Amino acid sequence: MWGSYTAVYLGVGVAAYKEVVKVVQERRPPGYTQPLAYHPDVRRQVAEMSVDLQAARLMLHHAAWLSDTQGPTPTTLAALYRAKYLVGEAVARTTRTALTLGGAHALFKTSPLERLFRDGAIAPIQFPPRDFCLASLGMMELALDPDDVLPPLKRQQSEAPPL
Repeated sequence: MWGSYTAVYLGVGVAAYKEVVKVVQERRPPGYTQPLAYHPDVRRQVAEMSVDLQAARLMLHHAAWLSDTQGPTPTTLAALYRAKYLVGEAVARTTRTALTLGGAHALFKTSPLERLFRDGAIAPIQFPPRDFCLASLGMMELALDPDDVLPPLKRQQSEAPPL
């Protein structure tokens, strides 16, 4: 099931987070006595990554719990769509921020952040992609029949063809 891919991408985000925390704790800009971790913008960005990843983790755990306890129900499917969307967005944001905080050093192929950025950038488009998750979840939340939705804006049946 595609839910397992969602957990893999969450792992990519967590790995990027741990690596960038290590980088900003160790990297000391020339002329300064403290590492980058002391800069208020760095602390804020690290906190944002932590919040994003923890929210995504909890959403994924909830979806997995529903899958284990209820099986393939509409509630479970909706939770899986929410989790996939949230994990994809959180991981893409986290890896992008980690690459930025890592500086030019993070762009080299020898940097773990470079690989994690590439892997994290595709999290929102890995099946099911973010737009599919949102479109499907929106139909479920609005109790719409998928057969009535696609194609969007069906034409009204008329007796005379339009001119």
